[in-house]
Parts: sequence; structure tokens; C-alpha cells
Amino acid sequence: MTDPKLDLLIDRPTESIPEMVVRRIRHAIASGLLPPGRKLTERELVELTGVSRTSVREAMRHLQTLGLVEPSPSRGVRVARLGSAEVREIYEVRDALEPAAAELFVLRATDEEVAALVEKVQPRASGEERLQAIYEFDELLVEGARNSLLKSMLGPLHTRIHALRSLSVTIPGRREASVQEYLELAEAISSRSPERAAEAAHRHIRAAAKAALEAVEILEKEPPKS
Repeated sequence: MTDPKLDLLIDRPTESIPEMVVRRIRHAIASGLLPPGRKLTERELVELTGVSRTSVREAMRHLQTLGLVEPSPSRGVRVARLGSAEVREIYEVRDALEPAAAELFVLRATDEEVAALVEKVQPRASGEERLQAIYEFDELLVEGARNSLLKSMLGPLHTRIHALRSLSVTIPGRREASVQEYLELAEAISSRSPERAAEAAHRHIRAAAKAALEAVEILEKEPPKS
């Protein structure tokens, strides 16, 4: 008979080691710590993460299927570079999915989740704090929508979009416009209007797509660095 006082049960981790590596690298890409074109060697990743080569390889395979890393011209992989064609496709898909997430969030999120979402869009002093708050806003929006399929599609997409944000805000006036667009989206959500939330999301995404494409096209016209 088992002694009820002897509790040696070990909780199972919610993530595998490769999944944790994927999550950490996704966040580093989204935050700009790993910029587009940054080479990622297996040896470096083993040293940075402290996990086995097998786990790193599995994580890299998954990141490639998500479109976040790509084969490097030399050995290994690099953070994916996005051209204007890829950026256009990303924002087309975002414009189809994210307004639906905003609608579902309005319908399914708790009052506490709404309050947390609204807090994230309040103007921040520094650009870095602002970008981090928007990254967290996107995560809260997807979680509150409570649709696992939508989450699996928007999660990797948001990572790639967030990596573009530090570039798109270099377009004059874009940073200020983005702040206002998020405030309007948050106001529509807090008023519990699915229709207004979806429309605010559409307006923001289309304006963001225009700025991102403009920024990427400027980069594409620059002569290659020697």
C-alpha cells in the first residue's frame, strides 16, 4: 500500500527541450536580438542554450518549417530575410486572420484579460518598451481568442511581423500613427464591439503593411555592402 505522505510524483513539463529552444529563439527574433540574416551555427546555439546538439537540430528543423530561419549560403542556417514579396504575403494573411482574433477576443475574453490588453497599448517612453508591449499585446489577443488553430497560425506570423516593426517605424510618422491605431483597437475591444474591433484591426494592418513594404523596398534598393 502506498504511503499517502510520501509524495514523489514529478510534474511533467509542459514543453519539451526542443520546444523551449524554439520559443526562446522565436522571442529573440521578434525582439530584434537575432536580426534578419544573422547566422546561427549549431555550436553557438548549443553554447547559448545549454542543451544538446540533438535538441538544437530538432528546434532548427521546426523553425525552418515556420519560415523563421533558412539555409545560410555558407554552412548552417540564418534568420530568414524577408523581401517585399514575402512581406506582402505575410500582411495579406495577417489581414485575413487577426481581425477574426480581435472579434473572438471581444466575445470570449474575461474582463481581466481585456484590462490587461488595454494596459499594453498605453504610450511608452522608449521605443524598446513600446515594441515589447506590442509583442505582449499580440500574445494576449491570441490567447484570449481561445482558438487553438488560429493561435498555431498567428503565433509564427506575429514573430515575423514583430521582427519587421523596428524597420517599419523608421518611416516618418509611422510610430505615432501606430500608437493611435492600437489605442483605437483597444477602445473598440474594451467597448465589447466585435465589429468595431475587426474594423480597427483591418485599418491598423493595412497601414502597417504599407509602412513595412516601403521600408523593405528602400532596403532592397540599397547597394550591397562589401
